[in-house]
Amino acid sequence: MLQNYVQYNPEKIIFGKGTECQVGQEVARYSKTCLLHYDGGDYINPLLDRIRQSLKDAGVTFYELGGVEPNPRLTLVRKGIEMVKEHNIGFVLAVGGGSTMDSAKFISVGTYYDGDIWNHGRFAPIHTPIIPKGVVLTLPGTGSEVSTSAVIRNDEVDPEIKNCFFAEEFRFDFAIINPELTYTLPPSQTAAGAYDIISHSMEDYFTSTEDAEYLWGVCETVINSVMKNVQIALKDPTNYTARANICRVAYVPLEDIMDRGTQYNFCVHNIEKPVTGTYHSTHGKILAIMMPAWMKYCYKTNIPLFMRLCVNCFGAKPDYDHPEKTIMEGIRNLEHFTHDIGLPTRLSEIGIDDSKFEYLADLAVWGDRENGYVGQVTKMKFEDIIEIYKLAL
Repeated sequence: MLQNYVQYNPEKIIFGKGTECQVGQEVARYSKTCLLHYDGGDYINPLLDRIRQSLKDAGVTFYELGGVEPNPRLTLVRKGIEMVKEHNIGFVLAVGGGSTMDSAKFISVGTYYDGDIWNHGRFAPIHTPIIPKGVVLTLPGTGSEVSTSAVIRNDEVDPEIKNCFFAEEFRFDFAIINPELTYTLPPSQTAAGAYDIISHSMEDYFTSTEDAEYLWGVCETVINSVMKNVQIALKDPTNYTARANICRVAYVPLEDIMDRGTQYNFCVHNIEKPVTGTYHSTHGKILAIMMPAWMKYCYKTNIPLFMRLCVNCFGAKPDYDHPEKTIMEGIRNLEHFTHDIGLPTRLSEIGIDDSKFEYLADLAVWGDRENGYVGQVTKMKFEDIIEIYKLAL
């Protein structure tokens, strides 16, 4: 039965061709000073020139901080906070994908945070002033443009630690999404972003809430749309329809409207984070490895639902007398799709062995090997996580 819930989606989404040229007037609604925050790729330079001009035309003075890396660094966040304080900046504008968005979120909430932002409680509210923030999106996948979460890597410790933090204050004030900006993405990033969308939908899909027909139907639609359109986009990178369909559904699994009234799981992401944080790998790439391994380990927890997904999304033929055969076929088909779009399905394919499995599982359960777990539905404890890593090898 659906649970009681409150839904709140305050982000303004500006979607379509050429919409990045509106960014100046959007920022000016909040402040006449702006921190322009972006990654280090040369691909972004023409876009940055258009954004700079839009900000100038709107009378917005801006300061720049580039250099965001995948799995964004705490040290760069601290540099951004110093710049905001020094110049009394009133707005943070991210230009990029999930890593840039998460870095900008931390700068926004961390500048006036009372204490060290790294020590902020994972689900605690923030009572100190928040700097308004927006994003011009270049890589769909993480859904960070509408989410209340942000992932950051503490590069001030050895070994480094990657954690996910949650707060309503992490929400952006606006997000500009022009699918044309994704044309120049490398195929590997297009594929990884697509898999991230698929994995978000699957994390929502495996709910403990009974008769969640709306949720299951939307998740299946998102997964099928992404699987279809990413293959088109990889063959024809400037196909606007394919790119637009990917961008349109990318943030759906993270919207409040998606999983309200249901118990979401988000188990695999928490098994994946220690791997990307430790090996500095790509989020979507590791998810592509971990998701099938988790499915193999957990499918017996809800055979009818796993079977439904494998039939409706992964092309498995329904065998109601032997549902496990259907599920295994669906997982194999998912792995074939993953390879078809250029992503790995085994840790060994990317040079990761079993030498750190206990260390990674320990990170996943926050050091509590006896009582710690990940996932709100399929609660995986320390030993379970190690077994999933083994299946992923």
